[in-house]
Amino acid sequence: MKKPTFGPIFLAFIVVILIITIPNQWLSTLVTNRTARHLSSSLSPAIFQGITVQRQVMKDPTIIPIYGSSELSRFDQFHPSNYFKVYDPKYTPFLIGRGGTQSLIHFLSLSANYSSLKGKQIIFIISPQWFNKRGLDEQRFDPNFSKLQAIEFANNNKIPMEIKKRAINRLLDYSIVKNDKMLTTLMRQALGMKTEKLTNKLITNNLVNPYLSIINKQDVLTSKFNFISNFNINNYSTSKNKSYKELMAIAEKEGNKTATNNPFYIRNSIYTLHFANKINQLKNTKSTLSYKESPEYKDLQLELDLLKSAGAKPLFISIPVNGYFYDYIGFKKEERTLYYKKVSKEIRDSGFEVEDLSNHEYDKYFFSDSLHLSLKGWVYVDQAMESFLHSKEKV
Repeated sequence: MKKPTFGPIFLAFIVVILIITIPNQWLSTLVTNRTARHLSSSLSPAIFQGITVQRQVMKDPTIIPIYGSSELSRFDQFHPSNYFKVYDPKYTPFLIGRGGTQSLIHFLSLSANYSSLKGKQIIFIISPQWFNKRGLDEQRFDPNFSKLQAIEFANNNKIPMEIKKRAINRLLDYSIVKNDKMLTTLMRQALGMKTEKLTNKLITNNLVNPYLSIINKQDVLTSKFNFISNFNINNYSTSKNKSYKELMAIAEKEGNKTATNNPFYIRNSIYTLHFANKINQLKNTKSTLSYKESPEYKDLQLELDLLKSAGAKPLFISIPVNGYFYDYIGFKKEERTLYYKKVSKEIRDSGFEVEDLSNHEYDKYFFSDSLHLSLKGWVYVDQAMESFLHSKEKV
């Protein structure tokens, strides 16, 4: 009988011990801006819930973070990840978000990089559906929440106390936060509230520091060695040397071929799969819907206040809904207009630029479905981004 070999097991054990004992400061040097560029369109939660790659993104003025939600995964030849690769390769868009990543999740990500935000150009895509009456519920908050970023936020003494207090009170609305003894103790400490000295010391020395050491190492190793793939953006052939007017014409031509089986200009395959069998039942089902009141407005204000205090240079892009479809389901145009005006005013009142695309509700081939950008929608986003980035170069 062949004797068991313990060499590989012993070697693996040695590697693990070495990784654990290597200082985080040294290990983090493995992640560079080249790593960040490689992962720029990965849309991996492991990346946008971490901090190591995002710190590289914030340090490099030519890597432009785009914070958004599910629309970021709607790739076509006009998506910013494709457009800038061909038309403006000086800049690399770095995508941060998926369904459920709204203002409060973005706030935590930004707070973990607070010291690197001064002068940083950042793009935010604001979606109307965030602003429902419930705001960000636990079902969407929990899978997008980053404990690592929450600890970094609580430990960051540079964030103004008034902002920190509002943020902590909001975070404690969620069970995943308020049921975590480590987090609640750290947050109480951050607010200067009294905690039991023994509990305080035990949590800080025996839990927080070892946890941060391990989770930061995991963050680095995941970023560097896990071979996370980008979405295959190279599947799309992006037209070169075209003006925006010519790109719009190409988008129109593509839409004429791919959105032909419904009156809402939704892509054929999406309409057939998600809408065709229930379209009659959807008529006027949202006649009482309103985005006028939502907890999301306060979450957005938190984000705006953080960006302002850090000296960041953001552009907010307010995207609309598909007017044809939302008219059909009964969501009143007047209610939609109230939302568009309210969110734009909130951003402008904080001193930031907003590109309001609400007048494109009825543009054909602006959306892939009822609310996600496609074709013409992305061309307008590209144009807004490029204008913003180059105007800041001249300042």
